[in-house]
Amino acid sequence: MHGNGVKSRRPTISPKVVKELLRLGYLQPAKRFKPHIVERALVRLRADLVRDGVVQGSGPPNDRMPTAPDDNRQPSAAPGPSAST
Repeated sequence: MHGNGVKSRRPTISPKVVKELLRLGYLQPAKRFKPHIVERALVRLRADLVRDGVVQGSGPPNDRMPTAPDDNRQPSAAPGPSAST
């Protein structure tokens, strides 16, 4: 037996991933310890990467998590070059 522990529903997010989300502007430093905020930041990053053609989308178009009122901040720096035509 392994005890009476409860399994976490969320996987552990690497400190390196959190650091990159902070650096890219997808995550606010004060909210880096809130798992649901970090998950939303990852969803926004993924959506931007799919939109920019960096990665292929693998889910339905509505696979984005809803945003909370305090979480609708746009990233200050987007990954990759931004070219407008």
